[in-house]
Order: sequence, then structure tokens, then C-alpha cells
Amino acid sequence: MIAIILGSFFCLLIFVMLASNPGNKLIQNKNTKRHLLNLLTAYVGGFLFVVIVRLFEAPGPEGSSFNLFYDVLDGRSWRIGRDNFEDFFFAFIITYIIVFIRNQYKKT
Repeated sequence: MIAIILGSFFCLLIFVMLASNPGNKLIQNKNTKRHLLNLLTAYVGGFLFVVIVRLFEAPGPEGSSFNLFYDVLDGRSWRIGRDNFEDFFFAFIITYIIVFIRNQYKKT
């Protein structure tokens, strides 16, 4: 699941970067470009939330410390129904809602 999430993030990021060049006409509509950038922001918000939660959970009574690979990037904790996926999905939705409301507020 982590491979799908990171892969889709980087594909979307590369598409937006290539399409936003002045010579390319892939994304002509500003609303489409804004929506894609909102999705990228939601991805980053979801991933950062997972990292922050794991940072707060890391210092346990056993004296364990935070390890990015084992705590965040480990594929077993990204399966559906596990902690990282649930935290990412929750933060992704909340971040997208916040960005959407902010954009609606700026329109008025």
C-alpha cells in the first residue's frame, strides 16, 4: 500500500510539474490545476501526520527511538486496517477538506 500511495504521489507531482511549464498546454483550466495541487497538499498532509504520530509514539518505556524506515516506511503497517494507513487516510481527508474550505473562502 505504501508503494501505491508514494507512487501515485510522485506520478501526480511529475505530471503537475511537466504540465505547468509555459510551453505545455496539458492543463489549460486553472480549476483543474488547483484541484491537482490540492491533492498534492492532501498527500503531504497525510504523510506528515503519519510521521508526527509515529514520532510521538516512539519514546516508549523500553527506550526505543524513532526509525523512519521501521516506523513509517515499513510495508506491513500500511495494509488496510493498520495504523499507518488509517492515520494517512484520516489526515488526507481532513487536509483536503481544510484546503477546499480555504479555497472556497478565498473565492468570496
